[in-house]
Formats: sequence, structure tokens, C-alpha cells
Amino acid sequence: MRLGRPLASLALLTAGLLLSGAFVGIAVRQSAVDREARTYQQQIDEELARRAALEGQVAQRQTDEYVIDKARELGFVRPREGLIAVESAPPGQAAARAAGPDGGRLARWLALFFGPR
Repeated sequence: MRLGRPLASLALLTAGLLLSGAFVGIAVRQSAVDREARTYQQQIDEELARRAALEGQVAQRQTDEYVIDKARELGFVRPREGLIAVESAPPGQAAARAAGPDGGRLARWLALFFGPR
């Protein structure tokens, strides 16, 4: 009898420790699973935002205005339109050309619109 009570107490204490250890293990695992789920949800939210931005770009690029602007950047013109190309000169030649021998810019503009004099 004397040995029965301490043995029962020891068995009850051991069972309690095992159950509390199992509970702590389950709680730790659940916490890790929750953290992982939050991480995955953040990644899903980021990808959804990225997808929405890409869909916006696609919708914008499918408009007629975008296609026309892109074609003009590539050098295409529409019917009954003309293409004007501007050539750039080195910085030293630009000043000499502006005050050139033919009287300067004003004279060239007048010649362009009204013909040579």
C-alpha cells in the first residue's frame, strides 16, 4: 500500500508531463504553420497586385492611341501625313550654321516658306 500511492502519483505526473509536452509540440507546430500561411498569403497578394498591374499595361497597350504613338516612334506615318526628320549636328557646327553665310536663321526661314530671293 505504501508503494502504491507514490507510484500512482509518479504515473499521474508522468502522464501530465507527456500530455503537456504533446500540447506544447502541437502549439509550436500550429504557430509555424500559421507563420507559413501568412507568408504564402503575402506572396499571393503581391502576385495579384503584380498581375493587376500587368493587366493594366496590356489594356493600355491595346488602345489605338498607344499603337499610333508606338508606330510614330518607329517612324511610320499615316496616310496624308508627312514625316519630318531633324538631324542633329555637333555643337560647334550648330552655332556656325545658325549664323551661316546666307544671312542666318531668319533668311533660311523666309527662303523655306517664300522661296529664294
